[in-house]
Amino acid sequence: MTLGVIIGIASMTVIVSIGEGTKGKVLDRITEMGFGPDSFSVLAGGGRLFFPKSQNVTSLTLEDADDIAALASVRLVVPHQRETMRLVYRDQNTSTRVYGVTPDWILSRGWNLWDGRFLNADDMRRKTRVIVLGATPAKKLFPREVDPIGKEIRLGQVFFEVVGLLEEKGLTESGYDPDDRTLIPLNTSMSRLFNKTYLHSIKVMALSPSLVSKTMLDVTQLLRRNHGLSPIAADDFRFITPEGIMEWVTQSAQALNRMLVLISTVSLLVGGIVIMNILLVSIRERIREIGVRRCFGARRSDIISQFLFESIFVSLLGGMLGVGLGLGISIGLQNFSPIPTRVTWEPFALALFFSTLVGLVFGIQPARKAAYLNPEETLR
Repeated sequence: MTLGVIIGIASMTVIVSIGEGTKGKVLDRITEMGFGPDSFSVLAGGGRLFFPKSQNVTSLTLEDADDIAALASVRLVVPHQRETMRLVYRDQNTSTRVYGVTPDWILSRGWNLWDGRFLNADDMRRKTRVIVLGATPAKKLFPREVDPIGKEIRLGQVFFEVVGLLEEKGLTESGYDPDDRTLIPLNTSMSRLFNKTYLHSIKVMALSPSLVSKTMLDVTQLLRRNHGLSPIAADDFRFITPEGIMEWVTQSAQALNRMLVLISTVSLLVGGIVIMNILLVSIRERIREIGVRRCFGARRSDIISQFLFESIFVSLLGGMLGVGLGLGISIGLQNFSPIPTRVTWEPFALALFFSTLVGLVFGIQPARKAAYLNPEETLR
């Protein structure tokens, strides 16, 4: 009897969870890339925002970064490479994101050091094997009483000396850990660790937010010229901005949300109709009960209240089961699919509201029919 309500509320729960997860993913992506109103990133590979045509693209180079830095509207350029690797110190090990960056990285992120020093120009020139640890890998590798500065850790098969520790940021609201990272000189990552001469991305900071659009246009023309692209050829790079991230993730979620809204609406309507028909059938089976109550002084409003209560109770029961099913689906999506979800209190409020509404709306007709039965005829 409550299957339609269960499916409808479960769909709504999934919709809310995906919506919250989507917002969290947007904020995490912006946090990870350190965006401000005057900055954007150039990523290697054409195609959609986060999905290049190939995952191993080689279209961005250090020469591109140097040419972008020479543009009149550009204040700062930070090229970088990125890989996920395992760090080892004695019998401790952890997997973390490893970034090959330039000394300007810390300026572009507004990140402070907790201890030690950051990467410098001499590290870049000499391709030294030095590393700056984020708070998360530092805690996993070193006991609290051990000072990581000066210690040697192994990254892949290469040993690095720890020269600095980043200040701890803490988890974001959606559970993303910005502290789970390590930084090494870009020239070192290119020639001694990743052995790749191309870049993952280039972060660009304009002189002011008002110059971002012009700078992106200039960068487009520069890169197309550098890469020898014909006028009809597609870009082999793409831009990421906070607005672009928000638009892409929102559009992706909306397509799924529209389908789930349709499913939940139809399911709630079907569930409500089923509840109404069951109550109408129960009136015929309980006709003598209704007559006895009326003869002993029950008012029509009492009969209406009784049937509405039963309708709302059944609908609420389906709603709570639907929330449980929806939460289970949301957790499953979070753990076993790329779809972002986040469990909040909102599904419980939605279940309470829509279940009550369905029970009330579809219980009115049976309640009125029962209340307006002739007491004498019901007892014959």
